Formats: sequence, C-alpha cells, structure tokens
Amino acid sequence: MTAEMYLVQILQKYTAKSLINYSQPISKLKNTLQFWASSCYVNILDSGSRAKGTAISLVSDVDYLVSLTSGCNENSGGLKSIYDGLYTKLNNSYQNVRKQNVSVRINLGGLQVDVTPARKQNGLTNDHWVYLSKSGSRQQTNIQKHITDISQSGRTNEIKIIKIWRELNQLDFPSIYLEYLIVKNILQYKGPDFASNAFYIFQELAKDTGNPLFARVVDPANSNNILSDLLTATEKGKIMAKAKVAVSQQYWEKIVW
Repeated sequence: MTAEMYLVQILQKYTAKSLINYSQPISKLKNTLQFWASSCYVNILDSGSRAKGTAISLVSDVDYLVSLTSGCNENSGGLKSIYDGLYTKLNNSYQNVRKQNVSVRINLGGLQVDVTPARKQNGLTNDHWVYLSKSGSRQQTNIQKHITDISQSGRTNEIKIIKIWRELNQLDFPSIYLEYLIVKNILQYKGPDFASNAFYIFQELAKDTGNPLFARVVDPANSNNILSDLLTATEKGKIMAKAKVAVSQQYWEKIVW
C-alpha cells in the first residue's frame, strides 16, 4: 500500500458525520435561533470546517454563525449581552450546553453543534463582529472569506490529516491558524502531491530553526487579527515536540491511525 493510499483510508475513517438523520433537530434549532434573534435576525450561515471542506469526525460536527443587524443590542450591553443571551436561550432549550471562546456548543442527539452570534457591519460586506469570551473583547472577522480561501486552496486533504494528527495527540492548535499556516506559508509553493506534502508539513513543524510556527500569520479578513498569536511559545513547543516524533517514524501508521 502506498503512502497516499493509506492516508486516503485515514481520511475515510474520520469522514465528517452525515447530517441526513439530523434534518429535523437542525431545523428546530434554526427556528429557535431565529426566534431568539427576533428583530436583529439577518441570516444563519454555515461556517467552520464543514463549509471549508476540512471537517473530520473528531471535532465539532456543525458550525453556524447567526448574523445579526449592525445595531443589535448596541445600547444594552453590546456583543457580550448578545453572547450571554444566546447561551441562556440555548441552555434553557438544550442539555449539556457549553460556552466556548466565540461560540456556544450544544449536543443534538450526538451531533456537536457550535453556534456563534455575530453582528454584521454596515454596507455590502460579509464582515462581522464576534465576542471573545476569554478576553472580554470583540474581533472583526469574515467567515465567507475564510471559507473561500480554504475550500479553494487545493490543500483540504493535507489540512484534514494534520487536524486528525492534532486530535490524536491532544494538541491545542486552532483550526483557522492551522489552515492558513498550511495554505499561505508551509505549502504555498508546493505541488499537488498529497502524501509528500503531508510529511513535509511535519518536517517544517519539527524544525529547530526557521520553524513556520514562529512566523507571523495574519488573518486575511482582518489585519489586526494575528493568528500566530493564538498560541503561546510553550504551546507551539508542544506541537514541535510531537512533530519531531512524527518525522522520526518509519511508517505512516505510527503518525496517524
């Protein structure tokens, strides 16, 4: 079996969960979200890895962004009150609801769903403000640009392999940072050889000098959002250590399984 054949089998093993059997609870959730948003409601957008074509079964199954009007709650607590209000609404409607940095996670009968409330900016734009609960601040983002950049990059298989490796090794490596690091930095000038590219990523992440983890990576949707700052030097060091283990292996079966 070639390296590529093995990696294709791994991708098949961790294929994102089908939504066929969840159409009714998803529809109910969207109705709940629209009712909660009330006069602020603009749209519910597919976001995250499923929309980008980089979803795997080891992490959240579905991501939705609830787009709200630009003036929503402007005079009554702003984005924090919107985020807290969404959590309260979902917590009253579902079990095992959990706050995350920008989203609220719920469980729909085994389907993990992350819901992010966002206030749309004025004008013909897809730019939104989201609330960062860890820092108590806000951040501008553009989900549609992220989806377009990553889904059309030609690197979705390599991204999924690295995400599978990340989950198997329990590493903190935010997906948006991982995706842009691979697309805009590590594989920017590489060809289409999937297996060769995947191993090259590990070689780069294992470097003691010139490691791309310590390069500046900026969110193309917001130059003030420095993706490479999402991890500390210690957290990057853990990724490097695991990458060193990966490149020392003779067989792919010891890297992802």
